[in-house]
Amino acid sequence: MTSISATSKLDTFIDEKYLPLDKKVKLGITAALFLLPVLLFYFLIYMPGQDRIKKLNREKTALQTEIRKAKKAAANLPRYKKEMEELKRQFEEIAVVLPKKKEIPELLRNISDLGKSAGLDFLSFKPGKEIPRDFYAEIPINISIRGPYHNMGYFLDRVSKLDRLVTVNNIKMGSPKREGGEMLLNSTCRLLTYRFTGQQVQKDKKKNKKKRRKR
Repeated sequence: MTSISATSKLDTFIDEKYLPLDKKVKLGITAALFLLPVLLFYFLIYMPGQDRIKKLNREKTALQTEIRKAKKAAANLPRYKKEMEELKRQFEEIAVVLPKKKEIPELLRNISDLGKSAGLDFLSFKPGKEIPRDFYAEIPINISIRGPYHNMGYFLDRVSKLDRLVTVNNIKMGSPKREGGEMLLNSTCRLLTYRFTGQQVQKDKKKNKKKRRKR
């Protein structure tokens, strides 16, 4: 059946069932009757279907991206494991040279004994407040000593070679005075030893410290 014959029969049907209408009106009704199913299909079936297809394509792309990331991570896993083992080994080595809290008093006594055995007089020996860092804490020790220059060098060398990690900073020497055939100096320095904590410093605490410094 051609579209012309179908239109003709539809015109006859309209004329028989309803009042005879103008040809333009009948053409409009006929066009509407033909277009209505197409529009219904487009808006109720085709468009929702296209939206669904687009959504599925987006999900597919996201899944493919995740799969690529997972494959890349899986390929790098042996390397990551090796790096973690190396970091663990280094961490354990560092932990050995960092004294634990109960060992700090003994370490301080050892430093004091080294100074006395080097023939130095301690004018002051003041351990400071701990400074927390990630996984360890710094313990400053401000000392003031008096004695011959070479004796001071010997003492500081012995301190740097202790089993536990101790660093020497801010060395100042002055007030030379000859006594008993020797030139004696007054010296001050800051020793830093480190205590192993195994804990990270909280970020908010770090930020608060920075703010206080700015003020």
